[in-house]
Amino acid sequence: MDIETLLLLGMAAAGLFMGLFFALIFMSLLIYVVKNLWPPGRRVALLAARLENFIPLLILDVVLIVLIIVIAMIAFRLGDIAMVLLLLLVLLLLEVLIVVGTLVVMALLVYIIRLCSWLYRRWKGIFGALLPQIMMLKIKHDVDKGKDKDMTTHFAEMRKRLSAEAEEARRRISKGGKKT
Repeated sequence: MDIETLLLLGMAAAGLFMGLFFALIFMSLLIYVVKNLWPPGRRVALLAARLENFIPLLILDVVLIVLIIVIAMIAFRLGDIAMVLLLLLVLLLLEVLIVVGTLVVMALLVYIIRLCSWLYRRWKGIFGALLPQIMMLKIKHDVDKGKDKDMTTHFAEMRKRLSAEAEEARRRISKGGKKT
């Protein structure tokens, strides 16, 4: 190997280790934040998921998006100072939009979790009944695999093999009985 290849491999290894280090830091911070912020966040999500709260939040979200677009279009047609003030208003509305949008997303997440739970409760009996059938088909497939003969020949061979094993076991027992 030449020196450039070794240098590239060394840089790749160093980058991998540094990436793993920063990924570990990120995961630690994420776990800490989720652990400490999830209980109040869950309560807010459940509050936002109520239908009487969700529909106004959704409407407010759509109105804010339209308002931001309209103000941005007006700001680009006006002068410098008016444009700066309107862009500040857009930034303020964006901040509100982020908060409202987050609430809407949290409410949608609650609805998705409820839907999955409802579907699971409704269909778990169907899946529970299908699992033994699938296992039986799998067993039948495994037994039939590699067998090119009809069932009577197959069972005759199995009976002959079991008889031979039983005879061998009887011989061992009778030998053991004579020794004692």
